[in-house]
Amino acid sequence: MDLRELVLMIASQLPGRLPILIALVVGLVLVTQRRTLSPASRRAGLLGFGLLLLTNVLAMLGWPLLQMYVMGAAMSATQVQMTFALLAVPLALLDAAGLVLLALAIVRGAR
Repeated sequence: MDLRELVLMIASQLPGRLPILIALVVGLVLVTQRRTLSPASRRAGLLGFGLLLLTNVLAMLGWPLLQMYVMGAAMSATQVQMTFALLAVPLALLDAAGLVLLALAIVRGAR
C-alpha cells in the first residue's frame, strides 16, 4: 500500500467524522468564550472537548495506518484482532475520559 492509498483511506473517513470534528471545535470555542463559567468548570470542559477532539483525530489517522500495517504483515486472525485491540482500547479509554470531564464540567457549572 502506498501513500496515495493511505491518504484516500483517511479522506474516506471525512464524511463520517467531519460533523463530529466540527461539533467538538464549536464546543471548544463556546467554552473558551464563556467567561461566566467557574474556572474549574471551564478547565474541565476544555480538557473534555480537547481530549475528545484529539481522540477523534488519532482514530482518523490511526485506523488507516494500522490497516496499512496489517495488510503488509503476514498475520494470523488472532494477531490481527490483538493488533486492532491495541488501538481500540486506548482510544475508548480516552473517549471515556473526555466524556467524564464534560460531565464534571456540567456538574460544576450547575452549582
